[in-house]
Amino acid sequence: MIRPAFLSLLVLASAASLAAAQQPPSSVRAVRVEGREIQNHHRVTGSLRAVARGDVSALEEGRIVEVTVREGAEVREGDVIARLDDRRLAAQRSELAAALQTAEARVAQRKLEMQQAQRDLDRSRGLVSTHAISVEEFQHRETDAAVAEASLTTEVRRVAEAKSQLELIDVRLADMVVRAPYGGHVVTRHAEPGEWILPGEPFVTLVSTGEIEAWLHVPERYSQSISSQPLEVKAEGLQEPVTALAAKRVSDVDSRTRTFPLVLTLDDRSGQLVPGMSVNVWLPVGKLERRITVPKDAVIRNGREAYVYKAVDQPSGTVAVQTPVVVAFETGSSVAIADGPLSDGDRVVVEGNERLMPGSAIVVTMQQPERPGHEEKVASRER
Repeated sequence: MIRPAFLSLLVLASAASLAAAQQPPSSVRAVRVEGREIQNHHRVTGSLRAVARGDVSALEEGRIVEVTVREGAEVREGDVIARLDDRRLAAQRSELAAALQTAEARVAQRKLEMQQAQRDLDRSRGLVSTHAISVEEFQHRETDAAVAEASLTTEVRRVAEAKSQLELIDVRLADMVVRAPYGGHVVTRHAEPGEWILPGEPFVTLVSTGEIEAWLHVPERYSQSISSQPLEVKAEGLQEPVTALAAKRVSDVDSRTRTFPLVLTLDDRSGQLVPGMSVNVWLPVGKLERRITVPKDAVIRNGREAYVYKAVDQPSGTVAVQTPVVVAFETGSSVAIADGPLSDGDRVVVEGNERLMPGSAIVVTMQQPERPGHEEKVASRER
């Protein structure tokens, strides 16, 4: 016996089909679906950081004579940042240089004395064997030669010490001129001429240029998805993405967010990228495979279910066939469909589908599918 509820459903379905058949054809727009090689991606965010950022500080204390740069200035490696008053050190150097000359003169004198003592000792050896001099006198001459050699050694050591002190003064004099350790931009100026600065106190804060790093926060479940393929970085405010030169994973998972840092090195010789900028990267997390893709506008969602209307030619005309689909993931303005009822070349309705019913008569105007842009190529969101 047929239940009343089932009879009611049959009546409603028949009424809907009859109503759709009786309505005039609806004008819709459709595109032909296509299969293509596509890969799922996960969007990760982060920010730009300078490769190097730090204070350029004093190594010597002294009065500042000049600070050559201000905020915003660009410097190259080795450019002068500041100069300190070096007159006292220069005077010490002159004193040490004079002392070195004196020590070298003493070395020359001690060499002559040692040579004379050695000649006297050599003559004494022959004389003592013939008893021309006493053994005691010969021993005195041996002692004189040893003392002369020891005096020469002492003076040579003093010359080496004076040279070391002079080299140290030269290093300290060089440190009175403060230079940029790397190329970059000055972001803060801390000191002014006339001030007294101590070792370790900063003149300026410098941010490196040329290369910049993008620090991303990647969920730990994607730790095995990092591959050698180039990644493209999209910075807020810039139209074109930047391809990373290198990528390195920092093996340190945040216990709170369950993410780990991924550091990408970018070429920023143009100077368009600025530390602190927000960036997005679409990380490949699935394998490359062929899938049917359809425009997002073609998909109608009803709770957890999704379907498209496929334009099908019948003897009576073209009708809209409701076709359930499973969305694998979104990619830009399209969606990738899991294995299902769509095939290459099928026509799906992208405009006017919201007012259709299953079996509705339609008049189809075909439109060209949008070509995948950058985000559609690489920026898909996992479903």
